[in-house]
Amino acid sequence: MRLYLTGLSALLLLSGCGASPDATLAPKLSHYTTAQQQCSNYLDGKNELTNDIEKECEQFLKRLETANKTAEKLNSGKLKKGEYDQEKTLYARERNKVKQTYSTLSSSVKNATLAAIKADNTKTFEHGVAFPGNKYIKPYYKYMRAKAPLFDTNTKYIAYQHEESKKLMTSAQHTLKQGKTEKALALFVKAAEMGNPEAARSAALLYEGSDNKQALHWHTVAVEGNVVSSYLNLGRLYEAKGERKTALTWYLKAADNNDKQAQFQLYHYYVKTDNTKAINYLALSAKNGYNEAQYTYALLLIKEGNTDQAIDLLQQASQNNYTPASEYLGNYYYELKLYERAFKQLSQTKSANSFYLQAKMYEEGAGINRDYSRAFTLYSRANALGKADAQKDVQRVNALLDSEQQRIAQEQEKTRIAQMEKMIKECGVIPTADNVKLKSTKVHIIGTASAPVGNSSFVIYGDDGEDYYIIKTRGIQEGKRVDISAMSKGSTATLTDSEGDAYEVYQLIYDKECVLEDEQ
Repeated sequence: MRLYLTGLSALLLLSGCGASPDATLAPKLSHYTTAQQQCSNYLDGKNELTNDIEKECEQFLKRLETANKTAEKLNSGKLKKGEYDQEKTLYARERNKVKQTYSTLSSSVKNATLAAIKADNTKTFEHGVAFPGNKYIKPYYKYMRAKAPLFDTNTKYIAYQHEESKKLMTSAQHTLKQGKTEKALALFVKAAEMGNPEAARSAALLYEGSDNKQALHWHTVAVEGNVVSSYLNLGRLYEAKGERKTALTWYLKAADNNDKQAQFQLYHYYVKTDNTKAINYLALSAKNGYNEAQYTYALLLIKEGNTDQAIDLLQQASQNNYTPASEYLGNYYYELKLYERAFKQLSQTKSANSFYLQAKMYEEGAGINRDYSRAFTLYSRANALGKADAQKDVQRVNALLDSEQQRIAQEQEKTRIAQMEKMIKECGVIPTADNVKLKSTKVHIIGTASAPVGNSSFVIYGDDGEDYYIIKTRGIQEGKRVDISAMSKGSTATLTDSEGDAYEVYQLIYDKECVLEDEQ
């Protein structure tokens, strides 16, 4: 049968009934060039599908050749006006016939390709997929994936996989925003398995904290796809496993890619063994804008007498709401009697010392209008937070107030107490060593978020000096201030610090964000 078809093809070409694969098609027919070649291959025996398709190819080539010859007449410049109009109309009809024939042929090729899948005929399947009119569909992808690695370099396979993985990625991100973490994770994994490295990273982040083995796997897949942001995560995960040498390798890779957190991590890594290298990484992290590094480096510079550079770094950190930097600057400016600057910095913090210094400035009218009532309120807050001897200041300022001022101050204090009571009702009690151990106790936590522990968990460095491990968070960002309520789980979690030492920390479940009315 094949010899007969080959002879038929030659006869068609010689007789002018079929278009030669080398013949140049007219511009309006040029998009059929690849199909022309494929059909010629079927008829020449180079490719094969079914006898029906070969007959349809024969019909397609005939009509293509006829249309192409008409196009040549139109472009010859030898036709008169009436003849030209007739040939132009004829050419339009012939192109329409080619289009219809091509559509029928493409549908037949699709059916033959699906039949090849059923028969597990990879050669015939490959020829069918290559036909330009055969739109690539999901069954083709599934078959090619099952035959891996046979079709791994096929351009249609790769293109389809890329687009499908992008759709899955978008769906996973939307699902995650709805709070459906497990479903989102499944979608991220599916997209990652289709070769999407960003999806691999997203899956890894969701696995962190619950299944670090899977987190390691998918972060590794992500970096193989050039997602350099996973370098830092691999460093942290290997460090958590106790594999410090491997962790160092990844931290170095991340630092080389200008990851400011990795650079700060390397500062801690080298500080006990190579101080020069440690300081270099600290300076680099600070230069790249990592707030904690800016603060840490500034304190070292002050010890060395490089105050100007240190203050500049502290100001940068303070502008990014890093409260330790704001408090340091507040104290620094206060000692220099630059009270307006001091007040601006101290008003960004809520420590006992900050309240105390603000109270003194109100009492003395230093850098701000004297206001005994406000001084009384702030001394009271400093006293409530444990500032030594602040009670004496409360009593002294109280004595300075006349009866009306005392009444106003007392009313304001009642309002503040009412607000605090409302806040306790809405956001929980101030955490203590006793109540955080009680399961389902709602507590009010104010502090600074650490680096993420997994995708939705953070350690909060509380303003009260305690660390809290908050899980299932929403909207928290590393290095940013947090004011939240959380429910105690009645238990602690074991975490690992930057030097690989394990420590216990109270574990709570995120409830909501809380903001005092006077902060809004």
